[in-house]
Amino acid sequence: MASAAPSAASYTGPVAPLTGLPAASPAAAARPAVALAVARADPRGLSHADVVFQEISNPVRYIAVFQSQLPPAVGPITSTLPTDGMTLSVLHPVIGYSTGTPSFIKVLDATKVIDVGYPAHASLYHSGPAGLTAAPGRLAWAARDTAPPALFPYRGVGLGSGDKLASRAVWHPSTVTVRVPGAPTQVWSFEARRDRWLLTRGGPRLRMANVIVQTVQFKTVYQSRRYHLTTGSARVIGKGSVVVFSGVQGANAQPSQGGLAARGTWTKPGLRDVTNYLDGNGLPMYLEPGPTWVVLAPRGTQVQTSGAQR
Repeated sequence: MASAAPSAASYTGPVAPLTGLPAASPAAAARPAVALAVARADPRGLSHADVVFQEISNPVRYIAVFQSQLPPAVGPITSTLPTDGMTLSVLHPVIGYSTGTPSFIKVLDATKVIDVGYPAHASLYHSGPAGLTAAPGRLAWAARDTAPPALFPYRGVGLGSGDKLASRAVWHPSTVTVRVPGAPTQVWSFEARRDRWLLTRGGPRLRMANVIVQTVQFKTVYQSRRYHLTTGSARVIGKGSVVVFSGVQGANAQPSQGGLAARGTWTKPGLRDVTNYLDGNGLPMYLEPGPTWVVLAPRGTQVQTSGAQR
């Protein structure tokens, strides 16, 4: 039987800022974040990411953020979009990508990220049959800062932390289905033995401690005006609705009931602000320590659950 994921609830040593889990060393807890823009249906290396932002564009792309783990290869690397700078600036990370229009790169470089994209740093990337890949550890040399701030409050981590996902209307689903207009249906299943959510359909097969479905506006942007190629770019500054799914560890709940779920709102006032996820009472939601998957979903996305309901 697989054991439950490790907890930081009673840990007093260094903590990885983007997972809330015990860090391998003080140096590992203090190192900068590395973000990579990744695409295709079978990306490599995402299971080692601390946070993954899934942007429902055409095609679907992933903004994978690495800090506690630095895998040897991640890819295939894809182009940058305006979403990247808006999402990542608060983390002041190093970012890698394959290409981008001059205007997209200009937008990216106006934020707090460190640009080590392929156009100017080709020697840091590897081109092979599976596409362009990169090792986060190789890109980290360009960092000009230390550890990123925590993106989420975690149960049992830090002074004043909560012990519940939300203060009201929490339910215990065993399966989550995310239906996005024009995109493959995504299905997550709660694995009680691991206390993790497993992505079984609509993306790479991996496990996350938390899954956030964040409804955002999308803006149509030109990838090529000459050939009239456009795509959608998520706007993550503002506010909207959110559904948060989490594990049960440290939450006074039984795994046999299913995972935890709560609806609420998100708000991000500006470029340098962390996104706040608030429950129905306007209070912070406390996630389970571990990796987090954030679906940046357009309006019209439907989220359905099965198992124990409210």
